[in-house]
Amino acid sequence: MHPVFDLHCDTIYELQQLGTGTLAENSGQVLLAWMDKAGQVTACFAMFVDSEQGNCWRSAQRLHERFLIELEQNQDRIVQVRTADEIRGSSLHGAILSCEELQILEGELSRIGTLASWGVRLATLTWNHENDYGFPHHLAGGLKRLGFSAVEELEHHNILVDVSHLNDEGFNDVASISRKPFVASHSNCRSVTNHSRNLSDRMIRTIADKGGVVGLNFCPSFLSEDWMRSSIEAMVRHAVHLKQVGGSAVTALGTDYDGITGELEIPHYDALSLLWQALEKSGFTSSELQAMWFENALRVFS
Repeated sequence: MHPVFDLHCDTIYELQQLGTGTLAENSGQVLLAWMDKAGQVTACFAMFVDSEQGNCWRSAQRLHERFLIELEQNQDRIVQVRTADEIRGSSLHGAILSCEELQILEGELSRIGTLASWGVRLATLTWNHENDYGFPHHLAGGLKRLGFSAVEELEHHNILVDVSHLNDEGFNDVASISRKPFVASHSNCRSVTNHSRNLSDRMIRTIADKGGVVGLNFCPSFLSEDWMRSSIEAMVRHAVHLKQVGGSAVTALGTDYDGITGELEIPHYDALSLLWQALEKSGFTSSELQAMWFENALRVFS
């Protein structure tokens, strides 16, 4: 078994929304039992808000509270980690707090300091709606004034800027001002599947040149034209292309578990070994796979 680093799951939001279930017992895609079978897993648990529903900051506070409750109830199996050293030094599963949709701040950039105090290490600038900072993948327009300031403030607090869900113009703006590596935590390759949520070859190369990573997303509609099925074959196509375009150091995992639906050929972490085997057959070396599974993501958190 190989250590796993997953750059994005929506599990805390899902548990909060359903009002039932815990990390130890739920009917979703991320469960401590599956993590145990996979080996040692470090996952980024996203605080996601839908900005159109309002009360974004209060929703974020509730998600943070739920995150802490889950860790307290399962403290013998999973622990919050903030740094590469903490990840390496723990024998338990690692939980990194992240933020999906920066409208969580409701325009108050000073709250980035609060996010940092909670241990947030990764934040997407947008989700699927226009917000105070920029525009999502399916709309036009670059970063807004507050978006430029947010990038600087996130980097100041050592929170990785995440360009998944951001549109092309916003991506270009992030690339032009970022002083540190940035990531696409859960995005695939547009040249393989032409979806606006996926990255162009130029974007992949830019992330690689900046020292960032791209997390392979298991969502069916980002992997292929079959919007109902997430196949290992399609994952291999994207991973191979990602490596060819950006080099092996840009490859990572960003499952999007508990944020995706459909028939998943890898429905839980314990089935990741099937993807490993398929990628080996496609030409990935063992060291390249270890980097994709864990080391590349760990690097950007260092």
